[in-house]
Amino acid sequence: MAIQVSAQYIATGANHSASCSAAAPDGIVAYGSGKLVSLWDTEHESGVYATLAGHPGDVTKIKYLQGSSSGENKFVSGDTTGQVRVWRETTRGQYSCAVTFDAHASDSISALGIGPSDSPLANHILVGCADGSVKLWKLDEDRVTSVQKLDIKGKLPLDFEMALLPGCQSVVLAIGCTDKRIQLWLHNDSEFELATMLEGHENWIRALSFTTAPGIRSQSVESAAVEDLMLASGSQDHYIRLWRISATLPPKTARGGLEALDELEEKLGEGSLSTTSHLLHVKHRKASHYFNVTLEALLIGHESGVTNVHWHPAPPSSSHSSPRPLLSTSMDNSMVIWEPSSAGIWVPEHRFGSLGGHKMGLFGGLWGKKGKSVCCSGWTGGWERWIEGKPGVWDVRAGVTGHFGEVKSVTWDQDGNYLLSVSSDQTSRIHACIPSEAGPSTWAEIARPQIHGYDMTDVSFISPLRFISTADEKVARVFDAPGGFVESLGAMGIVQNVGDTTSRPRGATVPPLGLSNRALGKEAMISDHPAPRVPHEARDAVSETLRSKPTEEVLAMSTLWPEIEKVYGHGYELVNVATSHDGKFVATACKASSAEHAVVRLNSTETWDEFGRPLAGHTLTVTRIAFREDDEIILTCSRDRGWTMFKRDARCYIPWAKEEKAHSRMILDTCWIDKHSFATASRDKTVKIWRLTEDGATLQSTIKLEEGATAVHCARGLLAVGLETGIIEIYRVSDAESEPSLRIMTHKLLRISHVGPLNRLCWNPHKPLLASCSDDKSVRIFAVQSHA
Repeated sequence: MAIQVSAQYIATGANHSASCSAAAPDGIVAYGSGKLVSLWDTEHESGVYATLAGHPGDVTKIKYLQGSSSGENKFVSGDTTGQVRVWRETTRGQYSCAVTFDAHASDSISALGIGPSDSPLANHILVGCADGSVKLWKLDEDRVTSVQKLDIKGKLPLDFEMALLPGCQSVVLAIGCTDKRIQLWLHNDSEFELATMLEGHENWIRALSFTTAPGIRSQSVESAAVEDLMLASGSQDHYIRLWRISATLPPKTARGGLEALDELEEKLGEGSLSTTSHLLHVKHRKASHYFNVTLEALLIGHESGVTNVHWHPAPPSSSHSSPRPLLSTSMDNSMVIWEPSSAGIWVPEHRFGSLGGHKMGLFGGLWGKKGKSVCCSGWTGGWERWIEGKPGVWDVRAGVTGHFGEVKSVTWDQDGNYLLSVSSDQTSRIHACIPSEAGPSTWAEIARPQIHGYDMTDVSFISPLRFISTADEKVARVFDAPGGFVESLGAMGIVQNVGDTTSRPRGATVPPLGLSNRALGKEAMISDHPAPRVPHEARDAVSETLRSKPTEEVLAMSTLWPEIEKVYGHGYELVNVATSHDGKFVATACKASSAEHAVVRLNSTETWDEFGRPLAGHTLTVTRIAFREDDEIILTCSRDRGWTMFKRDARCYIPWAKEEKAHSRMILDTCWIDKHSFATASRDKTVKIWRLTEDGATLQSTIKLEEGATAVHCARGLLAVGLETGIIEIYRVSDAESEPSLRIMTHKLLRISHVGPLNRLCWNPHKPLLASCSDDKSVRIFAVQSHA
């Protein structure tokens, strides 16, 4: 039997790190998401279309590298283990790893710098590490060589930027550190030398960016360059400073020479707001060049630390004497475009986001293709995007979203219309395929029904509009869909007939310091939408009717579901939950180190009272609960290496059969194959298939694997197995035996692979779609077609 697999949807959030994203000129954005580099084409609505695997640690820095010879697009990425990778574009939008090297022994990469493509340092990479070391590497076709080690006096490097000085082929390097000074280094023929330090900032310098700008001619300098160099520096002191580097004549001092670096430093008081001109002397190929570095402007507008600064990618107009616009992001949850006014004063021309807010900061502000759009990532892991329709008018557009923590569980609703996921980032998210008349249908996140205060562990639908979730607490919570969500399903074309919604609440609110989503009735809808720029703690999440893909702002603020019930009973934190197929019962289990707590508790969904006695049969944590399709048998597996079955009698479920040593190591998942057989997945690198008998079950076959099995699910004769390495294997299941028919290998199909342990696999009940989630922080949906 032949099987074809294609990735339909990839949802993964951005890492919480400044300069952990970069944009190519064609609009492709690469950003770090866990150990992956995710690729997003901002010119299309399909979201993340590929992920690049290979980093052994979380990605911390990404920068764009323009190829000097063929003009091909390249990205450079560094991670927490000290490894650096260079990704080269093979075909339009598709990248592969060209070079890998360990820039540092084991410390995290804290800064990356790229040599200008039209300079002697083209294909050179400057790498800074958390141990304070800075190294310059030369990149050849398939190898790298160390060129120089720079001494930055024990500081932690946070950002590097390199550029060609005006009128010569010498490179200037700006280094921002855990210091108040910007270090300027000059490349004189063979290596970098420290030239001067720029003072003025009052805290760490986190972001740097160079650009060319129209030069300011001086009558005393006939050889002044037409263009100057502008440096923007963003600091944790909330301010952005603009520095101008312009050519000048050789200075004349009392000694007839240049002032020494230590003399210049002595003139600058600690923390002083000085406009002193710094002098740079460049010796390049026996020729001398002189440059002045002066403070051009101080940009005041952010209320917290600046995380990114980027100049507009298009060159300034030849008919205009002003520099190009500057984009900045800050931890105050705002992104700003700065432009000089007619009087030459830099002003915040456009402000995106909101001061204060709930998202705890923005990272990675980037310009889109030709500077016609801007985007940024936030604390919630999602990307926000704005497009300039008319000059000066910016319209918000949906970006990409995803969990920024380990994804613990996914489940389809009973009709297979949408997918629900929960994560250790303390959120639950609903994903659905949105039809489009203008083009192909696209998958997207459409709701964020629960934003919790505890890491979430599992979730299960009771009905298509009601679910129960568990977290690192002793309480399971039940949520019901608000009217706005139900109406959105019909408005977006996800569900054809949504029925009457008048009896449903319009949304939910979370009180300060509370964990329960309280329902909001119709009377809460006095205005069509909550007022903008109001802190999250004081806002009500009135669920509006969506007609298109929602933005990150809407998802985070206006899609909560009201909580209708709490389920108590367990003595420790809950780890998993399951519901019966008829929706009448919910079963929960908690962490356990003894038989007393290693029980499954059943509750009726009509009264929410406990149904019967706790189901005992294990000695350690129950890792999975599975109802048979007729709900007559409950199957459980545990860390104690065994499985147990409970059969329903007239009033309750009673123990029926068990196998205490089914595997040699803990069983992490189990599923029903049909009414007469089930599978168990274990860390002992096997999946076992069991056949029911009159008094229990017998082992039918064993699938041997290369790594431990962490997830398993079966539908329509296809058994999906997830491994600790992120590999998914699919087997055809028959009465006689199980034979492998397809293996999704990380090294063969990078674009559709996980790189962390699989936590849950779930087949769509009505469509050939397989959903998966992993510790690599991603949710994926695969289309699986089998052919005889």
